[in-house]
Amino acid sequence: EEKKEDSITVKARSPFDKMTDLVNHWAKNVIKYVMDQGYFTGTSETTFSPDRPITRGEFVTVLGRRAKIDANKYPKSKMLDMEPGAYYEPYINWALSEGILQGVGGQKVEPNRRITREEMATILNRYLEKQNKTYTGQKLTIYVDQKKISSWAVEAVNKLGQEGLLSGRDNHYFAPKENFTRGEAAQVLYNLDNK
Repeated sequence: EEKKEDSITVKARSPFDKMTDLVNHWAKNVIKYVMDQGYFTGTSETTFSPDRPITRGEFVTVLGRRAKIDANKYPKSKMLDMEPGAYYEPYINWALSEGILQGVGGQKVEPNRRITREEMATILNRYLEKQNKTYTGQKLTIYVDQKKISSWAVEAVNKLGQEGLLSGRDNHYFAPKENFTRGEAAQVLYNLDNK
């Protein structure tokens, strides 16, 4: 006897469903959200690598995807260390032309370098200013390692913390010079959309 399949429309599977490295990860739900929004892709067909540090190029790319930029509208930058045709190229061109990202000197932008938590806060703050987006303030958090935050990043770190978009790590440390992970970046993008 032949079985007849019901003609039920099967919902397209999310790329998240193929990820094998998120089972017990703290950021699992926010990663599903950012992947479903198209902000992030996996690092392979089956991995997201949530604890891997995010690079400057990757972080700017997810911000550009969130902003739904038209990548063709931005002139090519004159940065010497960008691989022509790299996935991040149009997003870095956008971020440079909008003043969201700044070079690091010598016509370089270091797209493949891991981003520090304080660099990320500064870039994110500039991005939100360009989007004319403000979030309601909460109580100002003073981190245990507040004095270790570079002077150029203090304002951004404090503002984003006060807006509830960014939080420190365990025991009230901000860890400004540490790498920012892909899972943490997913959490921040989720916060931007859901605060």
